[in-house]
Amino acid sequence: MIKMNYHNNDISSKNMLNITREHLAKLELIKQKFLRKTCLPEPDNWRGLCNNQIWLKVIGQVMLVGSSLSEKKFSDQLKEKVSYDKLLKIKDDENQLNKVIHEVLRAVKTRYASASIEKCRKTKALVHNFKVLSEYKDGPKGFLEEISKLSTDKEKIKYVMSKFKYIKSKGARDFLMDFGLVRDAIAIDVRLQNVLKKIGINIPERIKSNPKLYDKVEEELLSKVCKPLNLSGVEFDRMIYNNYKDIMKMNFD
Repeated sequence: MIKMNYHNNDISSKNMLNITREHLAKLELIKQKFLRKTCLPEPDNWRGLCNNQIWLKVIGQVMLVGSSLSEKKFSDQLKEKVSYDKLLKIKDDENQLNKVIHEVLRAVKTRYASASIEKCRKTKALVHNFKVLSEYKDGPKGFLEEISKLSTDKEKIKYVMSKFKYIKSKGARDFLMDFGLVRDAIAIDVRLQNVLKKIGINIPERIKSNPKLYDKVEEELLSKVCKPLNLSGVEFDRMIYNNYKDIMKMNFD
């Protein structure tokens, strides 16, 4: 069970999750059945990518906040319209930069992308993120190069969150996982929460809006679940995400 009578200033002193042997036994069954067929990102795979591939991942990460449906509609034609090199050519024309990005967000029916370009927070976020990346010597690859020099996964996550807009606790972890830049991180999304709930572990509801709470729950999942099961955070995360539907069909009685 979860203790819910906590305050923001004492999160670090409380145990959020009560993980029992029964919980671990069920998770071990999931591991035995699904880990081998789970596709995992190769460490430092970003080095083999181009600037545009990295930038499109940033766009996708912002798009899927609220709903993943828009990212699935992000066609090659639309990707070409907001390619990194094309946007570089209009970097100094803020109105045009906003217009192009906003049109693409609206074309794929991105959630929270307001019809009014002036009110669209996702448009403003992506314009900001693009400008951040363009300031690095080698663009997006230079940005990831800087991240790769940081010592810990936590430092890398905080760096992404500090630089980007609309990419927070979960999104920063997703972003870094995809590029093989973190190992002990967990993107705590609805799927993972549903699987944990199915076996009797509940995640605090306020985790999305509370980075400190998120960090604490992640720490406990890493120490109380991943470590006993001999899994990295990324292995645990991707195992659940990639096999979600089949896991939810399992009977643990």
